Amino acid sequence: MSSRSRVRRRCDVELTPEHQALVEAVETLLGEWSGPGTVRPHGVAHQDPRTELLTWHLHGLPEQLDYILAALRGHETPEVRLARTLTEIADVDPSRTGHSGPDTPEITARYARRNALVWAALSLAHEVGLPAGVGHDPADEVHPVVVYIELPGGGQVSWHLPAHPAAWDGHTTAEKYERVIAFAELIGERPAVGR
Repeated sequence: MSSRSRVRRRCDVELTPEHQALVEAVETLLGEWSGPGTVRPHGVAHQDPRTELLTWHLHGLPEQLDYILAALRGHETPEVRLARTLTEIADVDPSRTGHSGPDTPEITARYARRNALVWAALSLAHEVGLPAGVGHDPADEVHPVVVYIELPGGGQVSWHLPAHPAAWDGHTTAEKYERVIAFAELIGERPAVGR
């Protein structure tokens, strides 16, 4: 019996539908490793007939593992993704440890990462259905944008962010969506919006 069928039988009995979906995602990705799929490693996957273990060349393995992790996380609930994002914000935020300047290149990079995560957390909060939004702090000239999220059982959390560096360029709604379509076409995506 192959390891894949053994896993499938065990999973059908013991795992929830969510976990079964994760197993199937991993099986699909592992199947791509020995075929023409997007995560195929350099070389060919081999299965040891005695142990039924798969082995493969290590070239590109970190990228392949990142791909698998992203696929697995795609099955997480929005609440889990929000909690993970908020935790990552806490891990990377220099202000959490009292940083107040001057900014080194490392600190600047950490703030940039934190700010991107804050915007992602805002989107996830809306997906979860939590009260969340953007405010303005006129007293802070450098970081006047404030993102708020109301956490259940935990209260409000907020972050000051820099304002967008450019002013509105006067584009109309029609021009906006022409630009969206042009960008999608530039990167090879079929636009979802009609012309």
